[in-house]
Amino acid sequence: MKYDIDKLVHDLQVLGVKKGDTLLVHSGFRTINAENPLQVIEALEQAIGSEGTLVMPSFPGGSEFMLAQAGTVVDIRNRKSDCGVITETFRKLPGVKRSLSPGHCMAARGRKAAEILAGHEKCCVSAGKGSPFEKIIDLHGKILLIGTGNDHNTTLHYVENTHGAPTVCAIWFYPSVIDENGRQILVPTFPHMPGMPRDYTKVDPILTGAGLQINGKVGDAEARLIDAYQMNELIGGMIEKDHTFLIKKFDPDARIRSVLPTE
Repeated sequence: MKYDIDKLVHDLQVLGVKKGDTLLVHSGFRTINAENPLQVIEALEQAIGSEGTLVMPSFPGGSEFMLAQAGTVVDIRNRKSDCGVITETFRKLPGVKRSLSPGHCMAARGRKAAEILAGHEKCCVSAGKGSPFEKIIDLHGKILLIGTGNDHNTTLHYVENTHGAPTVCAIWFYPSVIDENGRQILVPTFPHMPGMPRDYTKVDPILTGAGLQINGKVGDAEARLIDAYQMNELIGGMIEKDHTFLIKKFDPDARIRSVLPTE
């Protein structure tokens, strides 16, 4: 039996989603056990009400570095979201707008959507100063992870990028976007460094222990609701003390050991 909208709204409310929330949602549809992706979107918008704002990642496929290096042109009118079926369904709905970023474009609908998305094409670091991620933090918004974990919490890129982590290239790249009016816009970009694995799940016990992450379920999916502003303050402070705090440590001897004969 699939869950209906009323059940999903109830679960969201129990988790802590409230009317008027600015809500950034990362999602995995399969484990929710809803009828369809549109049902999940409707439940989210019912939970935040007419004064709320729903935001989702709407990134094109491929790493930001590879897209930037290739000088990719991303047409926000029709380029598919590679962030799951819920985000792809959302971006095509009436009234949903998409930010002008070739690597980390965001989709939003609601009261503060225009404010959150505006000027993304002017951000030389797509998850940096002036980006939708910063605006959601400044608005004391919430991050909701449904059917996925903090390993998909892109706001942690922002936290790293603005608190001293060595995560961004120092060389300019020049991808472009095509806006909703068909105009091509060059977006000079410092993309994320390639080949730098993160350990974002490390923040789970930290945020939960500090009371900044509420864990529960939406449908059958594991869910996490995070205070974006407080997460930035807490994890940002930890990164300032250790710039590699969320970067997986590389053992240069591991590869050698892996090919040595065993006794």
